[in-house]
Amino acid sequence: MTTGGTQRFTGGDVLMHQLRVDPPVQLLWRVQGRPAPEVLRKIHSNLAQGPLNRRMRAPRVPLARPVWERHTDCRPLRVSSRTVAPEEVMDWADAACRVELDAHGGYGWELSAAHVADGTSVVSLVGSHALTDGQGLIGAATLAARESARQWCSGQHSLVDDLTDAVTEGLWTYSRLALARLYDKVAEVPATATRMLFGRSPQGGGAAPVRSRLAFTVSAAEAERVADSGGGSVTGLMLAMTANILRAARGTTEAGRPFTVGLPVSFRRPDDLESSNMVGIATLRLDGRRGRYTDLADIRRLSKAAYAEAVGRHLTGYPQTDAALSNAGEMLPEARDVFGPALGILFRTVSGAGGPPGRMNCFVLRAGKTVSVGFQSAGVAVGHGLVEKELEAWGITPTHAW
Repeated sequence: MTTGGTQRFTGGDVLMHQLRVDPPVQLLWRVQGRPAPEVLRKIHSNLAQGPLNRRMRAPRVPLARPVWERHTDCRPLRVSSRTVAPEEVMDWADAACRVELDAHGGYGWELSAAHVADGTSVVSLVGSHALTDGQGLIGAATLAARESARQWCSGQHSLVDDLTDAVTEGLWTYSRLALARLYDKVAEVPATATRMLFGRSPQGGGAAPVRSRLAFTVSAAEAERVADSGGGSVTGLMLAMTANILRAARGTTEAGRPFTVGLPVSFRRPDDLESSNMVGIATLRLDGRRGRYTDLADIRRLSKAAYAEAVGRHLTGYPQTDAALSNAGEMLPEARDVFGPALGILFRTVSGAGGPPGRMNCFVLRAGKTVSVGFQSAGVAVGHGLVEKELEAWGITPTHAW
């Protein structure tokens, strides 16, 4: 992302800019008690000094990638004067995501907080997906939570810098994105033909204007125990749960139809807390079967193959899959409890449309001894009963419901 001291757009940034999409990415802290006002103000100030507080500068040469430059203004800290009922926490979180974000203009994030009637509090950090991905938002929060603010500098770019980028990284980035999008169009031909021939979506049914979202927190040790006993990983366990819940919600558990899942793949270094969108998408294909997916070892094998394909081709795009699962990794301790002892920290990407009809998104984030999981569906109703039944089938008891 950095060339000659200049913070250039990544391939993911360029794709977001081309598609003109700007969905919010959100971190939610559910903490005991009330965060101290001075802590909220300090974190807000540190965020304003960090990598989220930037805006776009257009290049002077075609095919050169735009540049991120530091921005000195930001949205103010917003603390709700109204106490939120426990059952309204997700409604409040949705409302926090409806803030007008303009990443390219320099207003790509907002920090807000509210007290909950059960004695807890909820804190929201919302960032534009045009500005960063989930891991980038977590990285910015981690930098803000450390002892001193991390000054983010954009450097200067010249006409020579733009020319150099245009004939090197810029040309490669735009060409790769064009090929990836062409690949996605070709891959979509069979589905398009099916809709033309039969007059319906191959995902079956989900045209109803319904949107569901719910979240829960489980013990990380319990999730790891279940995953290990099945020869898989926690990500694979959540993937199986996502497929089973959505198929049950659609009423297709016994249909034996193949099931596809989009899996974001991070291309950032482990110590990279500042980059923007550094993510591609792998597509996992589960064989058609009747009943629930329970073979975590097989899911792990298929996932590794899908990840290897995505990394090898550096795919960037949004394939039309039945579901998507995004595991944002682990929140470091300094950011986990920055607002007080955390009951759980939830990561999610919120789209106004919720995704294609009949699709469900699953978001996973580990924070110390807990794993928080969020589901978001569109065109199909996913209720607490279905989730509780699936958790019970795996022998997992949630420690907290959002």
